[in-house]
Amino acid sequence: MAFSARDYYVRLDELEQELKSLAEAVSHDEIARLKLLDLSRQSVASLESPVEIISRMYFEPHQSACLRAVLEMGLPEAVIGGAKTAAELATITKCDEKLIVRILRPLCCLGMFSEEGFETYGATKMTSALTSPKLAGGFKFMYDQAAACCLHLTEYLVKTDFEDPKGGCFKSTFNTDLALFPWLMAHPKMMGNFNDLMAAQRLARVDWFDYCNVKYILLEGYRGNNTPLLVDIGGNRGYDLEGLKKKFPEVNGHGKLIVQDLAPVIADITDLNEEIVRMEYDFFTPQPVKGARAYYMRYIIHDHSDEIAKQILKNVAAAMTPGYSKLLLFDFVLPDVGAPLLGSLMDVNMMALLSGKERTKREWTALLDSVGLEVVDFHMCGNISEGLVEATIKY
Repeated sequence: MAFSARDYYVRLDELEQELKSLAEAVSHDEIARLKLLDLSRQSVASLESPVEIISRMYFEPHQSACLRAVLEMGLPEAVIGGAKTAAELATITKCDEKLIVRILRPLCCLGMFSEEGFETYGATKMTSALTSPKLAGGFKFMYDQAAACCLHLTEYLVKTDFEDPKGGCFKSTFNTDLALFPWLMAHPKMMGNFNDLMAAQRLARVDWFDYCNVKYILLEGYRGNNTPLLVDIGGNRGYDLEGLKKKFPEVNGHGKLIVQDLAPVIADITDLNEEIVRMEYDFFTPQPVKGARAYYMRYIIHDHSDEIAKQILKNVAAAMTPGYSKLLLFDFVLPDVGAPLLGSLMDVNMMALLSGKERTKREWTALLDSVGLEVVDFHMCGNISEGLVEATIKY
């Protein structure tokens, strides 16, 4: 059936209205919202020409550079509360007036600030988001450390004859003998930004306990009596346990929930529920908590190569009670075919920063099998890249 040019425009107008209506309808359903977002991105990808795609990628680093600059300049906080001229912003931030104009131009095009008139700028929803310490700190880490490694990645791969990175890209980028996490511990400000990133990731992603059958996976069969229910290994500031505790009152009770991390991270915790036990622990050493119902790791194994991941997993497996304990890994689970963009880019991010990797279902199964564990199930949330890998001791 042939359509005239007028028909196309009518259909485009109808589509515009339908998309606006649908976007509003799914705004309170995170899974549906993410599906619509994914469909929208697929539509954009099918419409962009090769030249448009490559041209857009030319300037993506420039956008990030502008955003990183305004965070350091304090412009988001200065604009909140009312539109201000570049001259007024210069007075508030002690930054050059003309620099402010040039830096804000592209960010206004991206909706991060609004252009209210000649050299006059206001706030948008994005501006408000940029004042969040978690989002701002997370972006600083991704720009200062992760992006720097990605920019250096090709040079590093050339030097290593294009071998899969085995731990040297970060060291080469920052001219250090330290890997990422020891380096962060030696740079407290950068460690703070990394911790902010871990917290910020919770703002945009679905938690495993929001879509999994927690009672079936975790609570059924629990032996109780305030014995350890869930040990969050490398749990940062304990956000996952806090969220689980709020949603499921059944897990209340001192000693049931334990967050483990390195001493500097545990010392940085300030607002965690007192019933959650804080424990200093290095997951390269034997697990001190024996026979818990479940051991949980979020975005830990993807930091490491298979060889190093096996060391971590063996320490967990040695503490597990066969037929009772479970290992729960909330991480990226890529499909064997047709991996989504976010998961694919995260794999490159892990490669550049840590020589880690995002794994497919086949790779997860093989890795766990190699340390005496077997996959019970992959609990996936629609087409979202993350999933909960449930595993037990292999008989």
